[in-house]
Amino acid sequence: MQLILAKIYPYVLMKYLLTLLVFCICLCHSQGQSCEIDGVYHSSFEDVKSILNANNCNSCHGNQNSIGGWNYDTYESFLLNGDCNKKMILHGDASNSYFYRKLGGVDACGESGENNHIFSSDELSQIESWINFGAPELCVSLYNDIRLTLDENGCNSCHANDPKSWRYDSYLNMIDNDLDDNCSESIIIVKGNSSSSLLYDKINNDGSVSCGDPMNSESGPMSENDVSLIRDWINSGANETAASLPVILTNFSAVDIQGEIQLNWTTEIEIATDKFVIERSQTGQNFESIAELSSMGSSTIGHEYVMNDPKPIIGDNYYRLKIVDLDGSFNYSNIRLVRYKSGESIITVYPNPAVSRERITVKWLPRADEESTYLNIVDVNGQNLHRKIIFEGTNYIRLPYLLDGVYYITVEDLFGGFLLERVVIIN
Repeated sequence: MQLILAKIYPYVLMKYLLTLLVFCICLCHSQGQSCEIDGVYHSSFEDVKSILNANNCNSCHGNQNSIGGWNYDTYESFLLNGDCNKKMILHGDASNSYFYRKLGGVDACGESGENNHIFSSDELSQIESWINFGAPELCVSLYNDIRLTLDENGCNSCHANDPKSWRYDSYLNMIDNDLDDNCSESIIIVKGNSSSSLLYDKINNDGSVSCGDPMNSESGPMSENDVSLIRDWINSGANETAASLPVILTNFSAVDIQGEIQLNWTTEIEIATDKFVIERSQTGQNFESIAELSSMGSSTIGHEYVMNDPKPIIGDNYYRLKIVDLDGSFNYSNIRLVRYKSGESIITVYPNPAVSRERITVKWLPRADEESTYLNIVDVNGQNLHRKIIFEGTNYIRLPYLLDGVYYITVEDLFGGFLLERVVIIN
């Protein structure tokens, strides 16, 4: 008996260790991402809230605090525009979502001192991924889960087998837009946009529909949870299966290597992918294509890609990938920022001419590794009228009251010199 146990024990121990290893790997993959679709991890709203809380954002925008008219106590309040009246979230488009642009320092309504949200690159990457995946409140479902939800609400009593009405018994029937009733001008499902989708309009319990009658369960309006599941599914792309999910990037980086920006990305899964379009922007908006790389082909194990930008812009270079499928559909990767430095410090001020007490943008790019410095506004007699700390990159400065005339903005240099920019004030 002891001999048998002695022979079996190593195998039992090995099995235990392998199980523990698999558990640890899954834990590492899912750290900070509480949702999973057939091995693909993604974030929910609660995961994003955890990131914001960890960075003490709730001191201004949580626990019923609403600096700027905005808080993230609930998913609904998170989506509100706030005092800036800019779209906090554009589902599937992090680069143009004000929330992400605010965190990255690209866009802001307040002064520069209010915009220094310092997040780690991993945290920013997770927030980017969340928005690009549709910014779901809950864990995203696939078609079969949505069909089951509709069945559980008794929707199959009206939308099961009648060929003259909308049906959801198959994925293709569900997204079919050819309706014969008074909603024929509406689109059942607009992938990535629940607010433009007739299905969501029918179930969202807001008291009105664009056409026809609300779509209720057998016992009345659908539960908030079921409505949220369908909304998140549409915003994430209304995917049929895990294979129809966008290309999964396990890595996307941009680094300065001897004057050229090297872009590296690795895919985990590529299904029906045609090409990668490399896009660049100096502001984080208005991206332009600078190169293309063809996909290496459909694969469940992925590929590695490398591309160099030999002529980066002096200053900020924002890069993203436009991932184009064979059918012409596309989605975007997260954004990567590389600040390309020249041999000299640079300052840019706009608008110019400017208006007293209005906001101006000051872009400061030091030649050395300086994080902050002092900005001064002086008159033609050399008298210092205003002094403020600015940070490397883009700063937003509210001008003091100034009479019409010529003034100079100076920025102190680490090496004892000054950068100077002439500004005309016209009230």
